[in-house]
Amino acid sequence: MSQELKLLRLWEPGAGAHAGDRALPAGSVLLQCWQPGGWCTVATDDEFQRAFVPEEVDSMPGVAVAADSDGATEGGAVDTAEAGDESSPSAETLLAFEPAEQAVLVLPGSWVWSGLEVVPRAARRQSSALGYMVEEQLAEDVDDLHFVCEPVAGDLCCVMAVASEKLRILKHQLERLGWPVIAAIPEYRLLAGAESAIWLERDSAHFWHAAGRGLTVSRPLAGIIAESLFAQDAEDESSASRDQVTSLRVLGNATELELATFQQLGDVQVTEDGPEATWLNAQGNTVPGNLLTGDYQISRKTDAGPWWMKPAIAVAACFVLQLIFFVGGGIYYSVQAGRADDAARNLFSEIFPGDSPSADLRRQVTGYLNQASGGGGEFASQLQQLSTVWNSGKAGELKLQSLRFDGNRGELVLQLRAANLGQLDTVVGKLNGGSQFKAELLAANELEDGVSGRIRLR
Repeated sequence: MSQELKLLRLWEPGAGAHAGDRALPAGSVLLQCWQPGGWCTVATDDEFQRAFVPEEVDSMPGVAVAADSDGATEGGAVDTAEAGDESSPSAETLLAFEPAEQAVLVLPGSWVWSGLEVVPRAARRQSSALGYMVEEQLAEDVDDLHFVCEPVAGDLCCVMAVASEKLRILKHQLERLGWPVIAAIPEYRLLAGAESAIWLERDSAHFWHAAGRGLTVSRPLAGIIAESLFAQDAEDESSASRDQVTSLRVLGNATELELATFQQLGDVQVTEDGPEATWLNAQGNTVPGNLLTGDYQISRKTDAGPWWMKPAIAVAACFVLQLIFFVGGGIYYSVQAGRADDAARNLFSEIFPGDSPSADLRRQVTGYLNQASGGGGEFASQLQQLSTVWNSGKAGELKLQSLRFDGNRGELVLQLRAANLGQLDTVVGKLNGGSQFKAELLAANELEDGVSGRIRLR
């Protein structure tokens, strides 16, 4: 991963730094990029330079960040007479990324507080809960800080806190510039490992304790901080075993006085090079100690759009294709049904030239078939049964008013006149007795001299 990972750094040049012939405001930061020869300053625009300068300082007369006509700051060049090392070059470089290249941004260690705390697993992703657990160790209001928790051993975790406003500004600038930054870590995280370490730079000293916490202080305080941070470890190991000695890595150009102080704390291994190259070679798929989490996670801008764009396009394409398939199938079967209906009507007109096809063509054809096959036989059987019932009654009791036979339904409808309603019920009962046909009284009307009723036999 290190071949595709670029290491960037926000560096605070400190008081008295100059950009050309102008002094940089207090709180200014310069962007640097790591190269095999060391850190080189990167040209940034005026908005990036002013973003991290406090408003009260930025508004002071006579203090400004110089910018050329192209918008790149002249302030990238810090006075090399004061710098005295390779971390403050006098020339700027342009920052460019390859298509598959990503970057990790190193923040000033003084921006980030870290400490060890026992944190339950359920609270590790809740920034507000972490803040109240370490509130007594902080000088700032926890509501103004963003917290990150990283497990060390069991429930013991390394808790880091950084100002929310700084992360908000950083997130805005990275998204505005479109840089592929995947993580932001404090400077002392470059030392993270199984051994305690000290990294000395021109004005700063970075410490990492093997237990899992770090800090950054001004270099003149390096000896005092080292004694308070590592002296207890040396005492513990001495009391446990005289053969075991605290191992302490020292990176950078340490003075004789500093080395003498460090050697009192344990076995010192001195390396003049910084930790950058070693850290890059050791990186895997994830970056430990990332501060850009939660609300401050970077939304990367790419030509392909957000990560969900391609799945959304695929789902939409499948939906459109399915919709087209259903609509096309519906149109096809509708056309086929229309053609079949036209063919059936044409055939009906050929078979029955004197009749017009109705809306329910199937029922109409079934009626004709009933008339042709069994309609006549049913009519004869119904008349025969009716005559039997008629003859069984008294003469003059019943009078046939009308008779209608429906061949389509195979039913016979009678309109009879009787002396009373009981006679009509008697006729219906006789028609139902011992017959394959069913009779029912559809309606009855009372007249001046009797009753008129309609009976259906089918």
